[in-house]
Amino acid sequence: MASLLHAIASFFKGPSGPKCPECASIIIDDQCPNLDCPIKVAEWLQRWGSPGGVNIPALGQAEVEQLAKLRLVLHPGELYELGPGDWDRLGGVSAGHRAEIDGQLEASKSAGPSAVLYGLNLPGVDERLAKRLAEAFASVDGLRLSKPEQLRQVEGIGDRQAGEIARWFRDSLNKKALKMLEQNGFRFAG
Repeated sequence: MASLLHAIASFFKGPSGPKCPECASIIIDDQCPNLDCPIKVAEWLQRWGSPGGVNIPALGQAEVEQLAKLRLVLHPGELYELGPGDWDRLGGVSAGHRAEIDGQLEASKSAGPSAVLYGLNLPGVDERLAKRLAEAFASVDGLRLSKPEQLRQVEGIGDRQAGEIARWFRDSLNKKALKMLEQNGFRFAG
């Protein structure tokens, strides 16, 4: 996706460099740095609902792109707060499809810690590393409260990534997402 973003952004070059075609932020290292960018939000929502994440297959690419573009959702926690009026704004979501999504959203609340950690889109954390982190820290809260030196003890995590993961948990948008997920039934304590 980053190479596609870079190719598209090359058409939108401004005086300061290439800009994201979706939000007009200046591209840095082939990536849009704007966490609110609809492209990044859609990527996060897709990862959240993927089979390796909390598994919401009815929430497909078309739906997450619309949710992000309409700015109805900025992070996965907001998925669980959408009302009927919000879903009505999306094209192509029938009542039956919405019922399927609602059922899968409810079922996703029982996802294990490694699925949640993968779905949270932590920096550089793939499915295998999410499993190692879940084993090492036993819960999302255990990881959230960890120090970079504790993170470095997990196989596959170096100094830079340990710092990036610790920063992820300190970010205000990510804190809000976690709080909203907890308020909607996710259990992050061990």
